[in-house]
Amino acid sequence: MKNKLLILGAVLAFSFGGCTSNFDDVNSNDTALSDKDLEQDFNNVKAPLRAMQRAMYILVEDDWRGQIQFNLNADIFSGYMATPTAFEGNNNNSTYVLLDGWNSAEWENAYRREMVNALKVERLVKEKGPKYYAWALILKVYAMHKVTDYHGPIVYSAFGSEAATVPYDSQKAVYDQFFTELKTAVDILTPFATADVKSTFFVDAKDGTDGTTAKGVVVNWIKFANSLRLRLAMRISNIDPAKAKAEAEGAVKGFGTINSNAENVFYLADHPVKTYSDEWKDIKAGAALTSMMNGYDDPRRGRYFTKTATGTYQGIRMGSLVNDDYKTAKEKQFSRIGDIVLSSGQIPWFTAAEASFLKAEGAIKGWDMGGGTAQSFYEDGISLSFAQNGAGIATSYINNDVLLPENFVDPLNAANNIVAQNLVTVKWSDAASNEVKLQKIITQKWIAGFPDGQEGWAETRRTGYPKLFLPTNNFSSGKIPDGTFVRRLNFPVQEKNSNPAGYAQGVQELGGADNGGTRLWWDTGVNKF
Repeated sequence: MKNKLLILGAVLAFSFGGCTSNFDDVNSNDTALSDKDLEQDFNNVKAPLRAMQRAMYILVEDDWRGQIQFNLNADIFSGYMATPTAFEGNNNNSTYVLLDGWNSAEWENAYRREMVNALKVERLVKEKGPKYYAWALILKVYAMHKVTDYHGPIVYSAFGSEAATVPYDSQKAVYDQFFTELKTAVDILTPFATADVKSTFFVDAKDGTDGTTAKGVVVNWIKFANSLRLRLAMRISNIDPAKAKAEAEGAVKGFGTINSNAENVFYLADHPVKTYSDEWKDIKAGAALTSMMNGYDDPRRGRYFTKTATGTYQGIRMGSLVNDDYKTAKEKQFSRIGDIVLSSGQIPWFTAAEASFLKAEGAIKGWDMGGGTAQSFYEDGISLSFAQNGAGIATSYINNDVLLPENFVDPLNAANNIVAQNLVTVKWSDAASNEVKLQKIITQKWIAGFPDGQEGWAETRRTGYPKLFLPTNNFSSGKIPDGTFVRRLNFPVQEKNSNPAGYAQGVQELGGADNGGTRLWWDTGVNKF
């Protein structure tokens, strides 16, 4: 990061005035080879497919902007992490000053590297090689659901247009297209997997095209697509319950979702947070997560965080006015991010634990999740997470009806202290209200989801759970009212300047001011059962 944080450096090779105008110029982008360099037949789709996977996160060796793509926004807003660095004199995302220079990295990366390559694959092989087109659709939806869940309305259906102004889609329209594309992909791929469950996208499944643990096996990508469909169905469950139910029930049919840790989808690379926490020392454990894991005596802590000099797990509260003591002089009083990113060599995309928690929530809504009860799915989710993290058997944790999250105490500044907020135990109770059941499900899902702050932030916005700590300081000048949480990121400032008509339409579709206090379409503030 250093002094480059507010200078986005070499931005896109194309103007977002058209978002995708000048497609031919960016078709030979910096993450894929030109067609001349590629083999014949369908091998020419390998590079864009590989590029789409690699670019889900801006990896450190590629670009420093990954830190503002997700780490200094979603990872902090989710309660997972916090920064000990006083960026801009403590006037930054942590204190709800949403800096324009920090808002656009996810947007830019997704259009430059994901949408361009998805369109390239579509134009190359949609008719002649539909299974590669299906693969690109799954990757595109996975990348772009993060963008819309950051900002709201986005350019999607009109991507590739040469018009001077490219229109935005409402978030509802974007989600509708997501569901259509995921179903299309699964429908295309299912006959291949039905004919041979070991079917792969290329004859040589070890050619490196698939950089994930799915290993180029068609059925693994079907399960990933269905799992993503289930995630997105749950996301809209408070605003469009009927659509959500239909999509969720469809997702668990056929080959179904990811159900075991052997099927978890990880991208095989060092997690960028390894550098942000261990080398740059710009990120530490978040107070909300350490409060809960300490209170529950959660054995996964040793994987998630390092111990402090005093042998404890200590976080930093969002919005704290940090100084050099937090980063240098007394930095060992706070936990860095642990082996889950330091030594795993994996970036999580989707796990069986998440799928199980989603089914638990579906069950309390009365949806057909393919067998099982809310309790069984809930407890399976915890057990799967424990096994995934090498934390042993989860039985005693699951049956604990006494322990609660602990109060947060900042060893350097008592002004940051706060009492525990999320006062539910772990043990399931059929006698509890659906709201309490949901709180338990989302709390355990949120803990299991670390370090994926993008998903953690989305789910806390959707459900209100777990109950996190508000920032100690809110410097948003009322844009994010005191007593509330940040709901979204502003649209990138270059959209205002180079695509003004499209931007204006996007704000209209948003239905509120272009700031961090405006709720997204699916963020209703009321949970429906």
